[in-house]
Amino acid sequence: MSNGRQANLSGKRLEDYVASILDNFGYSKVVSKDFFDLKSSVKEPIYARQCYVGTSLYNRRRRVDLILYHPEKWTDSLIIQCKWQSSSGSVDEKYPFEVLSINKNPYPTIIVLDGGGYSAVSGEWLRSQAGKGNLIHVHDLGEFDRFAKRNL
Repeated sequence: MSNGRQANLSGKRLEDYVASILDNFGYSKVVSKDFFDLKSSVKEPIYARQCYVGTSLYNRRRRVDLILYHPEKWTDSLIIQCKWQSSSGSVDEKYPFEVLSINKNPYPTIIVLDGGGYSAVSGEWLRSQAGKGNLIHVHDLGEFDRFAKRNL
């Protein structure tokens, strides 16, 4: 199996893990194309996976890993981006693009990092961007679990 394919599978597992936490906290999964229509009419927490939200830095349609709505906690929605990197590679160059794309759109966003393959300096830089613009937090899995218990 190629490294790219392995990374995609590992990234999907990270998304699956985050989705399972949302399921455990009572969020209902909805079809991504219906998310925005439903959030204006439902009274319960919902989420969608691989949902198109706004545009990227280069004005292309932007797809996010997960977006959620909670009628009391996240009335404007919350985006969760899952970033898996098990070995060094191009992820370091992708972080600035991700942050600029996050700040181009109106939704608060958190990033969940896993895999340990990003460089220390790029991880530090990414964490330093939290609280500036729409990127509100950058978490590893343990930090995300604690965040979820308090905020989801």
